[in-house]
Amino acid sequence: MSVIRIEEWSGHQIRFIEKSSGDWWAVLADISKALNLQTAAVARRLRTIEKRVKKDLISSHTLPTSGGPQEMTIVNEYGIYEAITQSRKEEAIDFRFWVYDVLKLLRQASGLEGFQVFRMLDKDHQKEMMNQLRNSLEQPKQVDYIKANTIANKAVSTKYGYPKMVKKNEMTPNMLVERQRILEDIVNLMAIKEKFGLDISVSKTIYSKYIS
Repeated sequence: MSVIRIEEWSGHQIRFIEKSSGDWWAVLADISKALNLQTAAVARRLRTIEKRVKKDLISSHTLPTSGGPQEMTIVNEYGIYEAITQSRKEEAIDFRFWVYDVLKLLRQASGLEGFQVFRMLDKDHQKEMMNQLRNSLEQPKQVDYIKANTIANKAVSTKYGYPKMVKKNEMTPNMLVERQRILEDIVNLMAIKEKFGLDISVSKTIYSKYIS
C-alpha cells in the first residue's frame, strides 16, 4: 500500500502518495485548488507535454476517501512545477522569478553573457552547463546537514517556548515558516565561515539573533 502524506500550503491540504521509495506524487485536484486552476485543463496540458518531452508527469492512483476508494489523477514533481507555471497566484509568480534567478546564476557560471541567453535553449549546451555545475559543486558533508537542521530545530523550539527540541514533523505551520528562514541563515553562515575561515560559532550566532 502506498504511503500517503498531507502537506499544508497557504491554507490548503495537498495529498502526496509515495509510489516508490522517495518518489512522491501529488493529487492534481488538490494542487489545482491551491493554485486556482482547473484540474481538467491542467491534466490536458500535462498529457500533451508528457508526450513531447517523453517524461512521466501525470498518472492515476486509487486513494481512500470518505466515500470509499476513488481513482484520482496524480502528478510527480515535474508535473507540480509545470502546474505552478500556469498559476497567476502571487506565490506562484514569486516562485517563477526565483527559478529565473537560479537560471541567471547558472548562465553566469557557465560564462555566457546576457546577450547569449538563447544559447541556453540548446540541449548540448544545457548538458555542458550541468556537467560544469556538477564538477564545480563540492560534495556536501552529511554532518553539515545534520548540524544545520539541529541548530534550526533548537532555535525554533526555544523561541516558541518549548523546553525540549521539537522535531520538524511535529512543528506547527508558523514554526515551519520560521524554521525555514532560520535554516537559510544557518546554511549561509556556515558557507561564509568556511569560505573566509572565520573563528565563530554558528549555533551561538544564530541563537543570539533569534532567541535573545
